[in-house]
Order: sequence, then C-alpha cells, then structure tokens
Amino acid sequence: MIRTRLAIAFSALAVLALAQSAFAWWAASTAADLAGRSVNATRMLAEYLEISGNKQRLKVWYAQRMLANDPAPEVRDALIESMQASVIALRELAEQSPPEVREFERAEARTVADNIANMTRAIEAVERPGGVVVSAEQWRTVLLAFDELAGRDMRELLRQAVDRSEARSLAASAELTRALDRIRQVELLLAISLGTLAVLSVLYFVRQLDRPFAALARMSGSLAAGDFQARTGLKGRDEFARIGGLLDSMAGRLSEAQERSRQLQRELEELVSERTRSLTHAYETLLGIEARRRQFFAELSHEIRTPVTVIRGEAEVALRDRSDTGAQARSLERIVQATVDLSGRVADLLEAARSGSLEYALCVRRERLPEVVSSAVSQMQAVAAHRGIRLELRAGPGSADVLVEADRERLQQALVILLDNALRYSPQGARVTVELDVDAEHCLVGIADEGMGLTEEELLNAFEPNFRGEAGRRLAPQGSGLGLTIARRIVEAQGGSIELHNRPAGGLLATLALPLAYPLEAG
Repeated sequence: MIRTRLAIAFSALAVLALAQSAFAWWAASTAADLAGRSVNATRMLAEYLEISGNKQRLKVWYAQRMLANDPAPEVRDALIESMQASVIALRELAEQSPPEVREFERAEARTVADNIANMTRAIEAVERPGGVVVSAEQWRTVLLAFDELAGRDMRELLRQAVDRSEARSLAASAELTRALDRIRQVELLLAISLGTLAVLSVLYFVRQLDRPFAALARMSGSLAAGDFQARTGLKGRDEFARIGGLLDSMAGRLSEAQERSRQLQRELEELVSERTRSLTHAYETLLGIEARRRQFFAELSHEIRTPVTVIRGEAEVALRDRSDTGAQARSLERIVQATVDLSGRVADLLEAARSGSLEYALCVRRERLPEVVSSAVSQMQAVAAHRGIRLELRAGPGSADVLVEADRERLQQALVILLDNALRYSPQGARVTVELDVDAEHCLVGIADEGMGLTEEELLNAFEPNFRGEAGRRLAPQGSGLGLTIARRIVEAQGGSIELHNRPAGGLLATLALPLAYPLEAG
C-alpha cells in the first residue's frame, strides 16, 4: 500500500517535472528564434545605413574629383569596397531572414548590388585624369547612376529598406518581450504546482512513515544489542507490518541460534587454539617473503626509471638540433642502448614472475672496464646536457686495458645509478668527473660531483634502503632512496665495494672498486 502511494506521488512529480522541462525547452527555442529575428533585422538595418552613408560619401568624393580633381582614388576604392562588403553581408542576412520575407530581401539585396555596380561603371566611364571638366550630360548620367536603377529611385529603396528593417527589429523585440512575459507566468505556475505537490507529499509520507520507522528502529537497536526477546508490535496488512512480523520471527530464531552458537564457540575455541600456532609460523614466513618481494620490485621499478630518463634526454637533445644528422644518429644509438637496458629490467621482472626468484641473476665474464665505464658515461651524456651539467671521463695511467670479472650489464647498471645521483644533485652549470684508475689489486672508478654532499651521520646510513639525506629530499622530493642500495648489492655480488666521501671543495665522491682479472705487469 505504501509503495502504491509512493508510486502515485512520484509519478505525479515526474509528470510535472517533465512538463516543466518540455515547456522550458520550448520557451528557450521560441526566445532564441525571436532573438535571432531581432538580431537579423538589426544587422540588416545597420548594413543598409552603411550603404546609404557610403553612397553619400562617394557622391561627395565624385563632385570634388570632377570640380577640383583633388581627392585621391584610394578613397573611392575604399568606399566601393565597403559597399560591396555590405551587399555580401545583406545577401547572407537575407538567407537567414524569416521564410515569409526571405525572397523579397534577396531581391532587394540584388537590386542594391546592381545599383552599386552600375554606379561604379558610370564613375569609371566619365572620370578623366588631368582635371578636365565633364559635360552637364555626363554629370546627370553619373548622378542618375547614383540615385536610380531601371526606373527605381534607389534613395527611396534604401529608405524603405531602413524603415522595414527597423520595423522588423522592433516587432521582433516586442514579440520577444511578450513571449518572455508569458514564459515567466507559465514557469511560475508550474514551479508553484510542483512545489506544492512536493510539500504535500512530504508531509503526508512523513506522518505515515514515522511510527513504523520508529518501531523498526527500536527493534533493530534491540537486535543489535543482543536482546532477542524484543518485538515490534506492528499490526496490519501494509509493508511495514509484514517487515515487523519477519523481524519478530527472526528474533525468535536468533534466540535459538544463540544457544547453539555458544556450544559451537566452545568447540571452535579448542580448534582455533590448535591452528593458531601453525598459522602464526606460516604468517611470519609469508611476511619475510613479502618483504623481499616488495624490496625487489621497488628496486626494479627504480631501475626502470633510469633508462626512461636516458631515452627522454637523448630524444630532447636530438630534437634540439635536427640539422645535425650525425648527432641524431648517435642519440638514436644511445636510445637503442637505453632500450636494451630497459628490456633487461623488464626481463628481470618477467623472470621473477615466472620463477618466483627475487634475486638478480649474474652472467660473469671477463670485460674491459674502460669500455663499460665509457658506455655508462655516454648513456648519461644526454641527461647531463638536459640538466645543464658537464660530464667528463678521465683515464689514469695504465687503466686503458684493465680487465675485470663482472656482469657487464649489471656493472653498467650500478655505474648509471651513481652517475644519475651525481647529476641529479649537482647544480646547473656544475661538472661531474668520472676518473678511472688502478692499483696493485683493484681497478677504481671515482665519480665526483659538485652537489651539496652529505653529513657524517648521513654517510653512515647512505646505503640503507629508502634512506635519503635532508638536502636531497629538498632538492628532489620524488626520489625513492633505493639507488645506492641497488648499486652496492650489484657491486658486492661481483666481489667489489662502493664508498662515499665528502670532497674538501664541496660535493660527493663515490668510489667503486673491483678486483682485477689478472695482476698488472710491471712497467
């Protein structure tokens, strides 16, 4: 019953709302049409006035030209061009006129256009250079060309056109005003009807629904508090009485189920106690696996960002100087190399997903360290150029043919991380220097920047996961603090080490040391 009444009330509201919407659409369309007619008539009035004024100016120009041979021809051309533009506008406006006057306005526009063309030809026929005075007959011919066309008085035609356009504009404006008044009255009536029906519906249903809702709310509160002996007390045949009966029946069943639940709870407590110990052990194991998984994917995501940065930097450098095809080819080569590195990181991700292993696989071979370092420096040149930093590579004595036992791709990955950090935290215009050197047992790669450096306490924690110095957080707040952690894991897995020191002149020096693949020969 309540549903039927609600349906009737909402249907009535919907019908009124639809009627109001339909009327609003019709009113907007009518107002737009009347406004368009008013604008069209006003614009035609302006164009006819412009043509009339320009004809008078041209007549004055012609008289001065014939009597004193003084005015410049440019004035004539400008006036004729303006009148021709007005004729074009009149033709367009005639096409937009109401259907009942459209054909007439087209004919009037053609007549005005013919008059302007005839007038132009007459002026050109009698105008002579050198100040020669024309005959009275020629004067009359030109003046007739101004004021008549095929026996029609063009002055009267323009005056009638002006009056007609003005009358149309005023009529359309008046009709628009009357239409808006009618629209406001009907809209007010619809709004009052809709509001009245809505208020009456709300008052009626609030009174009808208050008591059963209160009873159901009390019953729900009692059930929520665990009192399964409460009852709604609703009687009748409406929806709320049926719901109340269902709640009363449910309360009785819940009371019975509560007792059975207590018995089952005691049995479950014993079972849960036995299973808790095994689940706790499994949970701790899963936590360890999850921690390793999160660390692995965080590191891999960090490493995917570096090749993408290189690709972007190389592309921007290549686009800045499109005329240098050689530089573009070199940039494309470095982009290809960065893409290979990116493919390697994606391969790591796929391998981890396939095998479940969360460790980096190494493929150790004997490699020339200068080639690996040079490749990493070349890969980061575009990033350095994009950031306005000079990146230089220097090789010490005896370092040209240094061999190491290493995974070339992983070692280059670690070098790129150190170079990216040096470039990221160096100011624009600074210099980052990469020095390659050897001692008796190790080959050394030093990367020196001119950034803000680290405090002594920050140097002790620099290789911890997610650690970042205070100055670094201010300069690049989007960093993750994983780069140095990844680089140290890669280098230590290949028997090497990384150390950080503050430079006396300012900035940071990162030193990467790897064991030589063979002892250096003396001399």
